[in-house]
Amino acid sequence: MKEANNLFEKKILDLSIKLERVNYLTCKVVVSLNKNYLKNNIFKSFVEFKNKWKYIPENYKCCENKCINTNNPIGNCIEANGFVNLINEENIKYINCVEEKGRDVEGGVLAENSFKKPQNCINYSLFYFEIKCKIERELNNCLNWMVIGLIDCKNKSFKFLPKNGTFMKDNLNFKLPTFSWSHNDVFGCGLVYPPSNKITRCSYIFFTQNGKRIGKNKIEKLSKNIFKGKALLLKNKSDYYYPYVVLQCCSVEANFGNNLETNPFIYDVSYHQLEFREFY
Repeated sequence: MKEANNLFEKKILDLSIKLERVNYLTCKVVVSLNKNYLKNNIFKSFVEFKNKWKYIPENYKCCENKCINTNNPIGNCIEANGFVNLINEENIKYINCVEEKGRDVEGGVLAENSFKKPQNCINYSLFYFEIKCKIERELNNCLNWMVIGLIDCKNKSFKFLPKNGTFMKDNLNFKLPTFSWSHNDVFGCGLVYPPSNKITRCSYIFFTQNGKRIGKNKIEKLSKNIFKGKALLLKNKSDYYYPYVVLQCCSVEANFGNNLETNPFIYDVSYHQLEFREFY
């Protein structure tokens, strides 16, 4: 009888251990599913894909010889002018001119891949990239210049100029009352496409500085994921836009979101308000 009881208790113990293991594994699966659920819901609107700096447009040239171009993106201008160098996929270095020999010239650079509108998509689609600025001359030097924005299929640009705090689209300017930028500031540019079934809604572009949206008409935070603010409304219905920058005496390091786990954006795209109520 005693032996039977011992055997019974052993079976109960074994069963308890197995149940604990099942509960542990179930817990792991549930936690994993919850993480995936949260991730998919938080980032369901953010379109993640690979990108890099690639093109120097023909209308940007260091001199008439076009010493530095898309096919030859690294080098020095024969006229000793300052111009951009594409160091690698994410870094653009501005090489200042040789003093008393050349002049600093604006250099434009486009990304390889465009922010292309998804087809038959029921969600809002959010594209975004950031650049970290390194000012190559004195902070208040008038030669320091940077533009961040997007260019559409008709070569129309939509941009923000930190130098004077101005939004630009369709030859229209919208200047902020006050604005300043500094060495190592991080600027971002985002594009939001509406769902395919919302045909009356337009796409829009927004900009950020050091993780905060630029052009807010109220600083008040209305809730965890809603801010009142303004963006550039796009009425031209283009299906793709290329990220681009224009630099003079300013270098940049881009974050295209190629690896957000190790290199996240400064701006938290997961809390971006998708439906803006006010536009420039």
